[in-house]
Amino acid sequence: MNKALVLKEMGISSWKLKNSNPKPPQIARKESEKTSMVTEFPIWTLVYEEHDVPASLWKNLHVVIRNFGVEIQLLAFREKDLTPQDIEGQIVICFGQKAGQYFSGEKNPTEELREILFETSNCHDQEIPVIVSYSVAQVAHSAEKKKQLWDDLILARNVYLDTMS
Repeated sequence: MNKALVLKEMGISSWKLKNSNPKPPQIARKESEKTSMVTEFPIWTLVYEEHDVPASLWKNLHVVIRNFGVEIQLLAFREKDLTPQDIEGQIVICFGQKAGQYFSGEKNPTEELREILFETSNCHDQEIPVIVSYSVAQVAHSAEKKKQLWDDLILARNVYLDTMS
């Protein structure tokens, strides 16, 4: 069966590949080191926990997310250093429990924070949606969590399309 037809029946439009070589992870920079991301594509901010960076998994995750037709801003989660001025994207996806708890304001585990929309502000003082998912390390060791991560990414895509239309 044609993949595009299956996706269409699921309510998902076809995506086009922009670049097969994802950019290497960027670490959150201090204000003086920051440069504004100028792009014609929307930006999604991915917040990850620093101990959680298997390079091969991030590469695969970049390819998947960039196939949604978006640019990626990576921010390492450092609770004391992270401010709305660091967030350039129109949506935030938190990978890991600490990042999820920080952005949600809840102390619940990731399993309970998933599939709930939270809000934060970005550097343009826009209210943007926040989606919480498992850490990349957790996803690497569980087929079930890989499926749930995919569900979280589809949720992010649908929320983004709904909020931007």
